[in-house]
Amino acid sequence: MRGILAAVLVVACALVYSVPWAGAAMMTGDIKKELQTAIFHASELAQRGNSVAASKLHLQHTINCLVGDTGSNFKMDAGYPCQGQGNGIIPDLKAAAAMNWPGAAKALKEASLALDLAVQAQAKTDVNEVQPWAKVVADHLKAALAALGS
Repeated sequence: MRGILAAVLVVACALVYSVPWAGAAMMTGDIKKELQTAIFHASELAQRGNSVAASKLHLQHTINCLVGDTGSNFKMDAGYPCQGQGNGIIPDLKAAAAMNWPGAAKALKEASLALDLAVQAQAKTDVNEVQPWAKVVADHLKAALAALGS
């Protein structure tokens, strides 16, 4: 009887200690997926072509991925390519940084810079101005992904 009780206690402890780590691993994966999606929109799509409207649309997609659907700069009518991937890069990184995940604080700083630059780029009216800003946004997003150990 003591052996069974000890085994149950060991299994219970293992479950208690493994659940946060499993959740953390899943959340990190979601943040990386969100970052990859945002990078694609800022680097590949926003920098293609000669249409300011298309470049700004893909930067708005990037903003939407950064802030999540409850963020102040979120615009649903632009589309939300990160839907279902997490709560938004910045909200997810804030949660990760609060749990002291390695690289999360640095990634949050880079993502916040990317957001500031993407919002500023939305005010540009020439595609030749928007696209270089999109490249810098993408560079900060790539740095955020690298900070998480991609």
